[in-house]
Amino acid sequence: MSSAQAQTLQDYDWSGPYIGASLGAAHNRASFDASTSDGFVGSYFTPPDPEQIAGEADKSASRSRLSAGLFGGYGQQFDRLYLGLEAGLNSLSFDESSSSGGIYESNTTASFTNEVSVKSDWQASLRARVGWTEKRWLAYLTGGLAASRIRMDATFSDNLATGAFGSASDNDTKLGWIIGLGGEYALSESWTIRAEYLYADYGKADTTAVVTNSNYPTLANDLKSSVDLKTQILSVGVAYRF
Repeated sequence: MSSAQAQTLQDYDWSGPYIGASLGAAHNRASFDASTSDGFVGSYFTPPDPEQIAGEADKSASRSRLSAGLFGGYGQQFDRLYLGLEAGLNSLSFDESSSSGGIYESNTTASFTNEVSVKSDWQASLRARVGWTEKRWLAYLTGGLAASRIRMDATFSDNLATGAFGSASDNDTKLGWIIGLGGEYALSESWTIRAEYLYADYGKADTTAVVTNSNYPTLANDLKSSVDLKTQILSVGVAYRF
């Protein structure tokens, strides 16, 4: 390596645009719950059905999957301070379900089942990066907005008389917040490697089914099923800087 190249690496300038790819693991967790009401004229459920349905539905599911990603951004170095903006896309491959139910406490001759599934294939983010440089090293914090398309399917049924039934689906892009940290090292003037951790929280996604029983045509209830989705991604990546 020439003395000029050595000096370039020693005093590496992180300013400019870049693109890259990453590979790692995504750990996703979904917390399920359900809510409904009773005590009004025309209610199919009777006390303590809402509390029992909610209690049985209070579950969670988690899974880890291989996650591939693409990212790109622009940054500017001010002495040792680094400020930048980055967009990224990661695969999640999350597909989980929860099944709950039991014998009605209000009527021990009948039982109910409540099934909820959630699916999310990808996560996109737009994040600020604030870091500190030291020769060929860059350590940074990052945070911003995250987005993921979350699909929910919910089905409720029981075997009271002719049986009650209700189902609902939702398939929307949900916004959340994302934070993380990472470190990057310059291999050459154009190529860098990195390790990064990201945590995203999408809050609650929900869908509402109307529960009816043909044996009681004047009675019905709305049953809202919710999923609270959180993701964590740990990855290593390589970037090309222009």
